[in-house]
Amino acid sequence: GGSVCVFGRYTDAQELIWDIRRTLGMVFQNPDNQLVATTVEEDVAFGPENLGIEPDEIRNRVIESLKKVNMESFIEYSPHMLSGGQKQRIAIAGVLAMHPKCLVLDEATSMLDPEGRKDVMSILRKLNSEENITIVLITHHMNEAAQADRIIVMDEGKAVLSGKPHEIFGEYRLLRQIGLDIPQVSDLYVRMENEGLIKKGKIPVLMDEAEQVFTNVLSGRKINVKYSYDTDTARQSGEKIIEIKNMSYTYMAGTPYERHALKDVSLTVYKGEKLGIIGHTGSGKSTLIQHLNGLLSPAAGTVEVSGIIPKGKSLKELRRKVGLIFQNPEDQLFEETVEKDIAFGLKKMGLPE
Repeated sequence: GGSVCVFGRYTDAQELIWDIRRTLGMVFQNPDNQLVATTVEEDVAFGPENLGIEPDEIRNRVIESLKKVNMESFIEYSPHMLSGGQKQRIAIAGVLAMHPKCLVLDEATSMLDPEGRKDVMSILRKLNSEENITIVLITHHMNEAAQADRIIVMDEGKAVLSGKPHEIFGEYRLLRQIGLDIPQVSDLYVRMENEGLIKKGKIPVLMDEAEQVFTNVLSGRKINVKYSYDTDTARQSGEKIIEIKNMSYTYMAGTPYERHALKDVSLTVYKGEKLGIIGHTGSGKSTLIQHLNGLLSPAAGTVEVSGIIPKGKSLKELRRKVGLIFQNPEDQLFEETVEKDIAFGLKKMGLPE
């Protein structure tokens, strides 16, 4: 029921679909759903080629778009060799190369590291302010939503709130009821307001708005911080669960696309420890953990997990002990129902029905 009209064209008119897609570009949550070519250059050129743009202009647009997402040095790479975040930047560049009037992004920053998200948001602001491109951004990152002119909150298929960021995040009780959070600076403001440290006022949603408020409140106060973690607790047992020594790994070694993903990495994980591995997009994080249950084998160095060296017949025993969850859930969901999918691994382990 109802209708959708984009730049004066209704989407149920099939003869207008190409005109609509010429003016409105969409970037999906999973970049693998829209990368189609064998090199980054070909992929970004794909859209303009289908629009019938002249070859010289296409080359200019490809370089221009890759520069906007800081990926111009990857122009000759194969997209499938890139990390998830890098793929997403290429997907965005491919849409920008078509020079759309409106850009719709379906959680397109969800696979990027913080710097990558910041870069993309900066690009979107620039496209909006300098080139007058309309931006529609679906996001779970409240700090991104706070940068919008207007926010619409969806719940169970309905638009339940609409307004400016200050208005929307002022309804924090309702947002939390439907499972959403508010920006960190807004949350801190609300907590300080509830404790009587500040008077009720317009809720800040961006860091620069909150900075002066908090500076005034905290100036001259002595703050005692209690930390909730103890770095020595897990190491007290001394039992090593994972031990990696001088490990290196190279993708497509000996080819023009050779890429050194890991270089002389050594680390130890102890029983009971919670280890965070952080790094920018393409720094080698996913490549590292794919060695922990034998999906990848090191080109140099050694890996030992729970006393098992991941190779040959030992892989089956190792995979009973190490569960690996990928960045993209579609890479490991394949059965017809949720029940069958969860039961798949258990059946392979030989558990009774």
